[in-house]
Order: sequence, then C-alpha cells, then structure tokens
Amino acid sequence: MSRAIILVNPRSGSATGQVAATIGRLVELLAARGVAATTIPIDATRRRPGSWRAKLEQDLANGAGGVYVLGGDGTVLAAATALIGREVPLGIVPLGTANLLARDIGMPLAPDDAVRALEGARIQRIDVGRVNGEPFLCASMLGLGTTLSRTREAARGLGWLRLSARLLRKTLWLLVRDPYRWVELDLDGRSSQLCTLGVTVTNNPLTRSPGLHLRRARLDSGRFGVYGIHRGPFWAQLRLALRAVQGDWPDDPQVFGREAQRVEIRGRRSGRITVMNDGERRRVSLPLVYDILPSALPVFVPVGGDT
Repeated sequence: MSRAIILVNPRSGSATGQVAATIGRLVELLAARGVAATTIPIDATRRRPGSWRAKLEQDLANGAGGVYVLGGDGTVLAAATALIGREVPLGIVPLGTANLLARDIGMPLAPDDAVRALEGARIQRIDVGRVNGEPFLCASMLGLGTTLSRTREAARGLGWLRLSARLLRKTLWLLVRDPYRWVELDLDGRSSQLCTLGVTVTNNPLTRSPGLHLRRARLDSGRFGVYGIHRGPFWAQLRLALRAVQGDWPDDPQVFGREAQRVEIRGRRSGRITVMNDGERRRVSLPLVYDILPSALPVFVPVGGDT
C-alpha cells in the first residue's frame, strides 16, 4: 500500500470539528484508492517549533507519494518548501482566509467539495518564486501590502463587509500619513525609480478580475508581475483605496505594473526589512533579488481547474 501525508493547521477553519471531519473524509478517499495516510499537525504552540517539519521530512524520505495540506496559503507554502525539487505532488484543501493558490487552480473553497475535487484531480507543475532564496507561491509584498496583510489577518473571521471596512480605514490612514518611499527597480536589466507606497511581486502576473482577491491566469509562465503605487493627489489616493477594496486596483492609472523574469529592488538605505511571502513575515536584507523556478512544484489540480 502506498503512503501519503496529510499536513493540517489546527488553527484554520471555522471550528476544530470542521477540520477533524475534513481529515476523516480525506483519509477515507485515500484509503479507497489504496493509500494509507499519516496526519501531521502543525505545532499550535511555540514550545516545539519545527517538530512538524522534521516529521514531514522524515516521512518524505521514507517514500511518501503525496502531501495534502489542510490550511491557508501560509500552510501551503510551508509544505511546498519541503517539496521543491521532489517529484511529490501537493494537494490543497483550503481552510484559510484568502486561499489564493486554491482559487487560482480552481479548487472549490468548501472543504467537502475540495476533497471530492481531489478524487479526479490531475497533476500540473507550477512555478515557485524566490526572494533572496526565500520561496513563495503567490505574492511577496513590502511596504503598504505588508501592513494591509497584517490588518487582514487580525480581522480574520469578521466577514467580508467588516473586513473590507477595516481595510479601507487602514488604507486611508496610511495614505494620510503619506508613507511614500523611493525604490529602484531592476527588471530584466532595465532600471527605473519609483516613489511608491509599496511593491508587490506576484509569482506570475495578475489578470483583471472582479472581487477582493485578484487572480492569475497562469501559474507556469516563468514570469513575475511587479506592481507599485505612484505618488498622487489625495483624491486619486481615495479612488485607489476604494478600488483596492473592490479588487480592481491594477486598472487604476496610479498603479505601476510590469512583467519580468528577474527582479531586483533596492532602497536608498541598506539593511533588513520585512516582506510578506504568501502572508508569512520574513526578514530579508536589501537589495531584494527575485528569481523564479519554472515548473518546480507538482500540484493536484481539479479537472477543469485553471492554471
């Protein structure tokens, strides 16, 4: 009998009962296919940091043929980091807040539907982005994006309307403070300077779509999307804040948008800064050097899913 790993974040989902029931349904699905599953919970406390990672590495070394993640984008990234360079596919049952990668591959957001979608899923290889060697699957943000991501995480569970209102208030507060900074961008050898609120580098460019969560049409183009916000008058900032809540901010003329295979970001000062990779904080040193690993991660994609 072949083996698989179920990696679960107990803090994800609306309740512990939901997580336990979803694990049970996934175990039954795998057993029906002749696959024995081992469940590894991510440490819920800091008393044993990294112990789940050691267990995951051990099971992978012992020949596990698939990893299934129950959690959000941060949990998916944690699992993917261990799978880069291995021929072990990653399955996603979304239980997080944004679930960006799950949306982009067409995975249903309801846990029961996601488990059923995995039954007939195909394997698709997707790109992995890196900044100074730190991987990410969706987006790496610095500046305004990091603050808004922290606000979103703090407001987890409030519902779409209350979350949107909180994000709008936070955006307006930041705009009033005028936290623009000069950065120098090097995109495939072409340099430009940008006075911006922040920069977001997406693993594959964004496509225009309505809603709070922006989408990517492809996950295997081998290119980054690079986005920033130009300095502008307050009325333009207000318009942009409203469009940020609506999800169509890339269409705003105040937004800087480019594509590149290699990206370098430099500030006017050196030192370490905080970036958010798929919602997870990382401390890295300037300059930020982004490179992409083409088709480096095999992922289970539901039939009819878009990548």
